[in-house]
Amino acid sequence: MVPVLTPASRYAEPFVRHLVRGGDSRPLWIVQGTGRFAREVALGAERRARIAGLPVTRQRPRDPSWHLFSAGSFDEDVTTVTHTKVPGAVCAVAAGVRAFGESVPDPRGVYGVGQWFPGSGAEAAIGCAEADFVAAYGGPPDYPAVQAAAAAILAVHCAELAGGTAPDDLWRAAARLRTTTLYGAFALDPGTGVQTGHRTVLTRWEPGGPVSYE
Repeated sequence: MVPVLTPASRYAEPFVRHLVRGGDSRPLWIVQGTGRFAREVALGAERRARIAGLPVTRQRPRDPSWHLFSAGSFDEDVTTVTHTKVPGAVCAVAAGVRAFGESVPDPRGVYGVGQWFPGSGAEAAIGCAEADFVAAYGGPPDYPAVQAAAAAILAVHCAELAGGTAPDDLWRAAARLRTTTLYGAFALDPGTGVQTGHRTVLTRWEPGGPVSYE
């Protein structure tokens, strides 16, 4: 297995960076949903926030002002954002896809994290360019479509480098590879197989839809 996605434990990185850059030290309330993915996202968010010096809580804060990071399934994030009045910034994993805007009463101001957003990737060293893919897709794609295309591009490229499809040869080719696709950077830790090159993207919902916020 060769991962192309940023690990779940690093999903919250851009939102934590945003808070730190703004000099905001208000508590961050992390709401964890069900399942392994939610647990890994929440634990990663807590770890990154503590490293950055931000106070973190898993219970509703008693402070008069705080921020919220929701790490759950799509429906869990929608429920949390819809029914929680937050005095500070709100970020939810689900807000990284366009369907979020149709599922909450007012998405404006909500931050989202995703694996890709139009314009977030570097120039593609292999495979098609982002603009060509978006044009062929027929409209703005969400990141799952782009990550699927990138996975196919990387698989074909690794097979060409390996001269075949034997699993061990494919793995060695992938482990040595340092490149970019329309999805962004690709690099693996050859010892663990963890994706180290790709980074999540921070977005924010504005009246016209989500925009990149980095």
